Amino acid sequence: MKRTSINNLIEEEIKATGGNLSMVARRLGLPYHSLVAKYGPTAISTLPPACPRPADIKELGRPHARQFVIAIKRCGNDWPEEYDTIIKDARHKFDQGTHEMCQSIDRGWVVQYLIPRRRPAAPRRFFHG
Repeated sequence: MKRTSINNLIEEEIKATGGNLSMVARRLGLPYHSLVAKYGPTAISTLPPACPRPADIKELGRPHARQFVIAIKRCGNDWPEEYDTIIKDARHKFDQGTHEMCQSIDRGWVVQYLIPRRRPAAPRRFFHG
């Protein structure tokens, strides 16, 4: 097996994870904050896009959950303004206990899901507490 320097290994993991420094730190057993200090919180912005923005956001994400996709953003970037209203509504539904929110990463994109609960939970104070 060919030995590589730690910097090359880190850069390979950054590419493999779409710039997710938290995942790189876990995979390599390195302190997260040292990676952020060296590569910045937006490490993905220096990499070429892994995949262009799809015409339909439901083309991204886990196949069994694509019907629940509500927003996408490039890894390491803020949510685009076009999703502000959608995310605000999703946060309200989450706090009401009627839906769950979760994310995944697919081809360099963070995919936001909003999944209805079968049985509503008690209201929460996570976003609007």
